[in-house]
Amino acid sequence: MTDDRTLPMQQPQWSRRETDPDEQETVFADQDAVTPPTMPLGDQAGWQSARTDPGVRPSPPPYQPPQPQYGPPSAQPPAGQDAQTMIISERATPIFAWLVVVDGPDRNSIGTVHSLHPETTTIGRVAGNRIVLKDETVSAQHARIRREAKEGQEPTFALFDMGSRNGIFAGDKDSYRQEEQRVYRHELQDGDYLLVGETTLVFKRL
Repeated sequence: MTDDRTLPMQQPQWSRRETDPDEQETVFADQDAVTPPTMPLGDQAGWQSARTDPGVRPSPPPYQPPQPQYGPPSAQPPAGQDAQTMIISERATPIFAWLVVVDGPDRNSIGTVHSLHPETTTIGRVAGNRIVLKDETVSAQHARIRREAKEGQEPTFALFDMGSRNGIFAGDKDSYRQEEQRVYRHELQDGDYLLVGETTLVFKRL
């Protein structure tokens, strides 16, 4: 008969009594075997100290109190939007002005509307002027109209004689052809009639 020295396995003594949760023994796992939690970059130094010294616990991130909000809720900007409001810069009021040909030797030009340049408009017989009049009594460079700004007032359009041979006459419809209406510098008014050579123009503005 074989000499078997193997000890027989003892059957566990099972108890039908339910274990009281207060009597259960808590088993702690080895701290080095536990995967460390993810820490913010600012707390890595404290976490490294905790790994080298088991008695040191990493400090939690500092408490950030909520920022106070001032004013009624309707005054608070929506989330994700800038609180600053863009200020619309002041724009200069545009001024529209023009000369209309109402009479002259060039019958085809009657009714032509010439818009004035925002700065300077030249008038003459030859090409290169902004307003070219087909009139042999008009000088090559007869006149110019310049926009002038005055402090506290609306800009005006001033008419200048450029040393023309036959001159410039300005006034209302009944008197603009008279000799005393000859001008060398004249601030144009809406509805003024101008005689340049033998061509009549009317100044209009908005």
